[in-house]
Amino acid sequence: MNESGWNVKWFNQAPVDYLGVIVYLARRSELYKLNMSLLSLRRYLRKPRPVVIFHDDDLNDIGIQLALAKTLRSDIPLGFEHIRFPAQTNIAHDHDRYPLGYHHMCQFFAIMLPHHPLLTNMFTYYWRLDSDSHLLGPPLVDDLFDYMNEKRLQYAFVMVEVDASEYVQGLWELFHQFLARLCLKPSMAVKKTQTSFFSGYSYSIFYNNFELSNASMWRDESSIAGWLREVDEAKGIYSHRWGDAPIHTLAVTQFVERDRVVKISDLGYFHRREYVCADEVRSCVVPTHLEASANRPFPRGCHPVTNPLCQYYPEKRGK
Repeated sequence: MNESGWNVKWFNQAPVDYLGVIVYLARRSELYKLNMSLLSLRRYLRKPRPVVIFHDDDLNDIGIQLALAKTLRSDIPLGFEHIRFPAQTNIAHDHDRYPLGYHHMCQFFAIMLPHHPLLTNMFTYYWRLDSDSHLLGPPLVDDLFDYMNEKRLQYAFVMVEVDASEYVQGLWELFHQFLARLCLKPSMAVKKTQTSFFSGYSYSIFYNNFELSNASMWRDESSIAGWLREVDEAKGIYSHRWGDAPIHTLAVTQFVERDRVVKISDLGYFHRREYVCADEVRSCVVPTHLEASANRPFPRGCHPVTNPLCQYYPEKRGK
């Protein structure tokens, strides 16, 4: 039962339980991609988990909301939440390539989301997806939220990538300054996965357009919450285009125990151009509308294959 005091209008039906919620941040211009992403949820979800689509004022049309609700199964609850972003003036000079909305997206997923009433008062876990995220199957044997809860996991990912150095300028230095102020040394995970051969930054990141997490750890674990405040106060998301992926990756590798993190390997996944097949299939079927862009396969979810972050954490494999 929802006793949070947060008013949400659920399409299709109200949630059966409040263990976990699937979240998107989307715009009207992304409706086609979003619709196709929801279709993949309809096909592969084990349980009818609630979906909430956050938006910046342009998905309030009731016709659009009804159409998206119809895309999902009738037993999958769907809600919409209009959010407002902070006014910013110190924006990175690459705004032609990454407009203000992109910086807002990074701010939302890196800092804002865990503090929304959806997650402070209602749901325990969230599963973040993007409008261009697609599940490739096979159908899930385990409900991922039940799996996270039963195994007492804090964080789950499906792919790892290497970020571009130009987009993390100053972040590695800020991270070490933060550790020094707390009289902490880099964890073994940071040494193994985030540190290069010459003791610099490896730029390895969780490809967190697919991110499952216990929302409370970002708020209630003091070191993680402190790190996010440090990032927020530095304004680097807007001034340097720091992404939510490296910000979260540094937090998880430093502050979350190794056995509380898992790589999901029994589900195929696609995002923009990159994709990975589930571990028990040699090749997965990419939907026709994605075939032209699916040109970056990630073997075992790794890019590159030797990325140490990909091999460091336990895996959830097919049964």
